[in-house]
Amino acid sequence: MLRSIFVAPLVVALALVTVAPSRAEAQQPSAQTRNAARDAYGRGQTLFREGRFAEAETAFNEAFALIPNPVVLLGVAESRERLGNVTGAIQSLEQYLVLRPDAPDAASIQGRLTTLRATPGTLSVTSNPEGASIAIDGTDTGAVTPAELPAPPGEHTIALSLEGYEAGTATATVSPGGRAEASAELVALPEPEPVVEPTPPATEPVEPEPTPPATPSEEGPSAALWVTSGVAAAALVGGTVLGFMALSREAEFDDMPTAGRADDGERFALFADVLFGVAGAAAITAIVLFLTSDDGDDDAGGEEEEDTAATLTISPSLGRRGGGVSAQLQF
Repeated sequence: MLRSIFVAPLVVALALVTVAPSRAEAQQPSAQTRNAARDAYGRGQTLFREGRFAEAETAFNEAFALIPNPVVLLGVAESRERLGNVTGAIQSLEQYLVLRPDAPDAASIQGRLTTLRATPGTLSVTSNPEGASIAIDGTDTGAVTPAELPAPPGEHTIALSLEGYEAGTATATVSPGGRAEASAELVALPEPEPVVEPTPPATEPVEPEPTPPATPSEEGPSAALWVTSGVAAAALVGGTVLGFMALSREAEFDDMPTAGRADDGERFALFADVLFGVAGAAAITAIVLFLTSDDGDDDAGGEEEEDTAATLTISPSLGRRGGGVSAQLQF
């Protein structure tokens, strides 16, 4: 704070009397003017101490208008600074140094001016539409419009970007402690043209090639052939087992004849005969199926040969002393 504004009114009055004559001896202010200037300056000091800075500035300016004493400009500068008018404070201090080049406090005033000239200002940034990202002098601020941002004194370039719109720019000059505005109208980008997929050329349908008939070498044995072959093998094995059992009972009967051994031997022998008969019939059937299967060949005229069919009739026969199976194959 500039302390010079708090000097006693008597000291200021003496300064008004002593400084003014040195500048223009021929233009001495009247006693009434000096009293009015002294009263205005004292009123300015009182208002300043009460925190009524706008009224204090008015009073100091009134005193300076009556008698242009450079010392009064210090009170004007201090009042303006308290009101946030940094630019006005700088102007008052610069005027003070011009009117009083031999001021004993010139060094401190210059330091004060350096500080005031570096005071950041406020940059108000808006856009239409809102929500655009803000970059100041190439640095992203992380803010979106509208926004109030601090900025150092000087000229600045503001870049605004919003998805779907062309980037916008604006310039603004921020005074020390002052407020500047920057605004931009963003232009919407044109809608992208839809991508049309090319239509493939029409092609004639390709008929599938006929599948050639399977040759006999590609066809495997029929299911009936496999079944009859399996039955023949199973019956043959079963008949063999029962045959051995019948022989065993016969040997036991020879060593020790009993009615039970005799009956067992006859039953085993009967069942063995039946199974051997089934095995023989199944084997014959498998052979017939194998020989009579369709070979798939066509004759020279392109007509299919008539299918051949074979009929096998198996008739088991049982008797008191034995049994068997009769088979009849008809082509």
